Amino acid sequence: MFSSVPGIFSRRLWAFAFVFILCLSQSAGLAQGAPPPDGSSILLTFTGDCTLGGQEWLRNRDFSFVSHIKRHGYAYPFAQVREFFQEDDLTVINLENVFYDKTTTPAKKNYLFRAPEEFARILPEGSVELAFVANNHIMDYGQAGLNSTLKALEGQGVAWFGSNYQLADTYIYEKEGIRIGFIGSYQSYWYSRKERFAQQLEALKQAGCSAIIGIIHDGTEYAPRRGKRQMSMARWLVNNGVNLVIGHHPHVPQGIDILDSATVLYSLGNFSFGGNKDLDISRRPGRRADKALVARVALYFDAAGAYAGQQVRLIPVSPSGTAEHNNYQPVILTGQDALDTLALVQADTDFTLPPYTEGFGALMDYLPAATSP
Repeated sequence: MFSSVPGIFSRRLWAFAFVFILCLSQSAGLAQGAPPPDGSSILLTFTGDCTLGGQEWLRNRDFSFVSHIKRHGYAYPFAQVREFFQEDDLTVINLENVFYDKTTTPAKKNYLFRAPEEFARILPEGSVELAFVANNHIMDYGQAGLNSTLKALEGQGVAWFGSNYQLADTYIYEKEGIRIGFIGSYQSYWYSRKERFAQQLEALKQAGCSAIIGIIHDGTEYAPRRGKRQMSMARWLVNNGVNLVIGHHPHVPQGIDILDSATVLYSLGNFSFGGNKDLDISRRPGRRADKALVARVALYFDAAGAYAGQQVRLIPVSPSGTAEHNNYQPVILTGQDALDTLALVQADTDFTLPPYTEGFGALMDYLPAATSP
């Protein structure tokens, strides 16, 4: 799963290569403009699907996510990335389970993902501050499960946002007077509630948000390429003032678009995913869900606090630190595994991705904000 370069001489070559390629990447960004020298920045980290629980009939099995937490503690899932998350201003995950101590009110569906309410402690233990909840599992145990989940998150000081037929909440993050708005949902809800979405976006603008992040939870599970529905929602969000679009649900990484002055990442893939005990995809023989992305995004603002631009770093990860089975503990990939992950993204991307730098990732060009006509 991991690659290493032995020897002092080789390590020095890697260090030289790191600096050289990083400079090239940054120079490419400068060709399109540069962050304002007298401005400020906010650093965000986005992960894909996090199922911090599992199916009821598996929960007491030795290999289950719940059993892993009972053995290793709440810090276990994000132990390998916690320091990385601590570097940013805000870490945002997609939470694909409910925190609910009961088994009543289950939905009539094949996969129900539940964890005890106390498992919400996993998020602050892992330096995660914000959870998107408007996905296809937040109603696994009905309104009672939804209410319990939101209460558990709030009890741990973790903010949440998202819109579906049971809730419609955005979130505003503020640092030193600069506000960033967060909005998102799954495609079918957005399609039937565009007017409501437009009102939410306008409310974020009226609240003084300098930048707005849009979340898309849609796509075909385990599909290597984005679909038309994801693209239509992304375009609508950008046309209505969203500056960055983050997608998940397909469980595997997909491609990237640059729409006007906004980056669109259609699917980050799985992160800590307690829904599957294995990395093999049973419905896709010969394929595995063992590669994913984390997106680290720097948003830049001028001296007056106006949004100036963004720069995205693509970081290849795996949802498991072991290749043989899912240990539910994501790790940052290196070497050929990292290159293979970016190759999956490249296959669904129309422009050439930036080069990968060992131990750093792939730094996309600085993307300045659209200029006013």
